[in-house]
Amino acid sequence: MPKIVDHEEQRRIIAKAAVEWIATHGLETLSQRNVAALAGRSKGNVQHYFPDKASLMFGALKHVSGERQGRERPTGGDAADADPLAAIGKRLAAVLPTDPKRADEWRVRLSLYVYANRDPEMQDYLADHAEEILERGTADVRAAQEVGAVAADLDPRVTFRRLSAAVSGIAVAALANGGRLTAEEQEAMLNEVLRSIAA
Repeated sequence: MPKIVDHEEQRRIIAKAAVEWIATHGLETLSQRNVAALAGRSKGNVQHYFPDKASLMFGALKHVSGERQGRERPTGGDAADADPLAAIGKRLAAVLPTDPKRADEWRVRLSLYVYANRDPEMQDYLADHAEEILERGTADVRAAQEVGAVAADLDPRVTFRRLSAAVSGIAVAALANGGRLTAEEQEAMLNEVLRSIAA
C-alpha cells in the first residue's frame, strides 16, 4: 500500500525550517539546500514544495504570519474576556517579542518585509493579511466601546491601527536595543497605549 503523504504538513515543516534558518543565519544565506538539511529532507523534497528561493521566502512569511495570527485570535473562556479592553491587550501582548521564539519570528518578519517590497505577490499577501487583522481588531474595539471599556468618541478602525503600530514600534525598539527591553517593559509600554483609549 503506498504511503500517504500529508502535503500541507510537509510544506509546514519546510517553511518552519526556513524561518529557523533566517532567524539564525539571516536571509542572505537562505537556500533550498540549507533548509533541506535543517528540516531533515532532501533538496529535491524542498524543491517539490518550494521551487525557488523566492517561494521559500514566501512560505516562511506565511508561516510567521500564521503564528502571529494564531496568537491574536480570541481564545474564549478566559478571565480577560470579561473585560474586552484587557482581552485586546492580551492578544496584542502575545505577539510582542518577549521571549526568544517571538523575537526570532519578529527578526524573520522584518527581514521578509524588506524583501517583499520587490515582490508584488508577497505585497498582495501582506496587504490582505493586514486587512484581515484590521477588520478583526476593529470589531474588537467596537465591541469594547459598546460595553463602555473604550472611549466612545474614538474611531474603532483608526484606534486599532494605532494599537497595531504601537506593537510594531515596541517590537522594533526591543530588537534594536539588543534584547535589553524586557518583557515587563514591553508590556508596560503597551498598557500605557491601552490606557490612553480607555473610557
